[in-house]
Amino acid sequence: MIATSRIGWAAVLSVFSACAPKAAGPARAAAAPSRCAAFVDVTVVPMDREARLPHQTVLVEGDAIAAVGPADRTPAPATCTRIDGQHRYLIPGLMDTHVHFFGYRKPAKLDRAYEQRIAAMLLANGITTALVMEGTPELLALRDAAERGEVLAPKLFLAGALIQMDDLGLPPGRHVFASPAEVREEVMAEKRAGYDFVKVHGDMTPEGYATLLATARAEGMRVVGHAPPNLGLDATLAGGQALITHAESYIDAYFRWNRPLPTDPAEIDRMVSEAVAKTAASGVWVQPTLSVFHQIADQVADFDAFTQRPAMRYMPPAALAGWLPPDNPYLRHWKLEDVPGLRAQYELLRRLVRALDAAGVPMLAGTDDLVPVQLPGFSLKNELEELVASGLTTYGALRTATASSARFLGLRDRGTIAAGKAADVVLLDADPLDDVDNAFRISGVMLRGRWLPIDDLMKALAGP
Repeated sequence: MIATSRIGWAAVLSVFSACAPKAAGPARAAAAPSRCAAFVDVTVVPMDREARLPHQTVLVEGDAIAAVGPADRTPAPATCTRIDGQHRYLIPGLMDTHVHFFGYRKPAKLDRAYEQRIAAMLLANGITTALVMEGTPELLALRDAAERGEVLAPKLFLAGALIQMDDLGLPPGRHVFASPAEVREEVMAEKRAGYDFVKVHGDMTPEGYATLLATARAEGMRVVGHAPPNLGLDATLAGGQALITHAESYIDAYFRWNRPLPTDPAEIDRMVSEAVAKTAASGVWVQPTLSVFHQIADQVADFDAFTQRPAMRYMPPAALAGWLPPDNPYLRHWKLEDVPGLRAQYELLRRLVRALDAAGVPMLAGTDDLVPVQLPGFSLKNELEELVASGLTTYGALRTATASSARFLGLRDRGTIAAGKAADVVLLDADPLDDVDNAFRISGVMLRGRWLPIDDLMKALAGP
C-alpha cells in the first residue's frame, strides 16, 4: 500500500507548483526537471505485449524516453539523475478514463487548491492521464495550465456538460436540454470552448440523439457516455457513439429494456451472447466501471464502513457534498431489502464483461470517481481488481489502464514504454503482472519527465 506520512499543507507548494524542488537521490528524493534522468537496472513492463524486460536502463531526456536497453550496454551519462530500479518494475503511467473533479452535487465554483488536491490523489496512485467526464471552464484552465507546466496535474481530456433531455436521474444543478436545436448549439459551443468529447448522460428523444451524434461528427468530436436507456442498446450501437461508459448501461438499455430483467440462466446466456455480438460488430468501446456499481450494494448494506477507509482523510470536504445521508442518492433510492437484487445485477455485469473481453471488444478502465463513494485515484485499484475477478488476465486488466486507453485517446506517445514515448511512467516495488494490486505499490511517478517520489506525493496529500 502507499505510504501515508503527514506534514503541513506547505508541502503542496513545494511539490505541486512550477518551482524546482530539492535535489534528487536514488528512487526517493525529489528532483527538479532536468535534461536527463535514468532508471537504472529496472525491469521494464512495456505493455505493448505481456513481457518483463529485466536489468534495463531507461534514459529520459526532457519529457521523453530517449532509450531503453540492457543496463550493461546502456550507460547512464554522469550528468543524469540516477533512479535506482533494482528489484523494481517500470510501467507506463496509468490512465483513468472516467474521472470527475466534483461529486454528485456540483459546486458553484472550483478553486485551484481544490483542483490540485484531486490531481494529487490521482498522481499518488500512478495516474498520469485522465478523461474528465464532466468539464467546466475552470477545468479547461487547469488542463491548459498543466500542459504549460504551471501546475502539477495529469494530462487531462475533458467532456463537456451532461447532455440529456429528461431530468430522470440527472444530478441536481444540471441542465435539461429541451430540443434538438438546443442540443446542437451545446455541442457547437463545447467545440468552441475547447472540450475534447461530448457526453450523453440519460434519456434522449430519437431526434435529439440523432442531432447530438451528427453535430459532434461534423465538429470532429466523439460522443461518450451512457446508452440512452429509453432508446435501447441498438440505437447506441448503430448511431456512432464511441464509448459506452458503464456496463450498467446494458441493464436499462438492453436486459430490461421494455421487459422485466431476466432471471432464467439460459435466457441470460442468450441475451449476453446477443449483446456481445452486436457490440463487437459495432466497434463501440466499453468502459465497465464495475467497482462503482459493486459499491452501490455495499454502501446500502453498510455505509459506515466506507467512511472509515484511511484514504478518506485526503478528500476535500467540498467533494463530499452529496455523499452523506440524507443527500446520498443511492441511500435515498435503495433500501437494505434491495441489496440482493443489486448484487444479482452486479453478477450479470461480471458475466457480460467476461464475455465482452472474450469477444475482443476493446475496454477502458474508468472509475466514475467522486460519485458516492468512489475515491479519486484510489478507486482505480478497485476497478482493476474487479476486472481480474470478472475474468480478465492481470495483463489484460492493466492494458485497459495503459495501452488501450492511450489508443482510445489517440495518444501514440503514451500507454507503452519505448524510445520516443512520453516520460510518463510509474516505478513499482513489486511485479504488476503477478498481481494487479502491485501496480499500486508505488515507489515514484515520473510525469512529463519530472521525477516525483511517492513520499513527496503523499506529503502533498497530507494537507494542513
